[in-house]
Amino acid sequence: MIGGGHANDFEYIISEMNDFDRAIGAALDFAKKDGNTLVIVTADHETGGLALSSTPGPNGSDYNAITGTFSTGGHTATLIPVFAFGPGAENFSGVYENTGIFQRILSASQIAQNKP
Repeated sequence: MIGGGHANDFEYIISEMNDFDRAIGAALDFAKKDGNTLVIVTADHETGGLALSSTPGPNGSDYNAITGTFSTGGHTATLIPVFAFGPGAENFSGVYENTGIFQRILSASQIAQNKP
């Protein structure tokens, strides 16, 4: 099954985001209690070019309702955010090539392995 961005399916994206929110919430709850867990959240690319637009109505745009619109059925050049929480999270800020995340994760795991 393809994701909501690939399918340009706004309702599916909302469903995916709700599931994703619950999963990340559980991971962050664990990390807060554990105190020694680094949680990293990112993606490999953006697809669909989703924009939140006002919903067209009979008298123009209804700014109290939103509609998902898409600019493409393919990948975009949108920058992908990286969010991190826990020990070493400060190493995951700024803008860098997507392949740079590997070195940062490797570095964070080496730091964790070298702790007494």
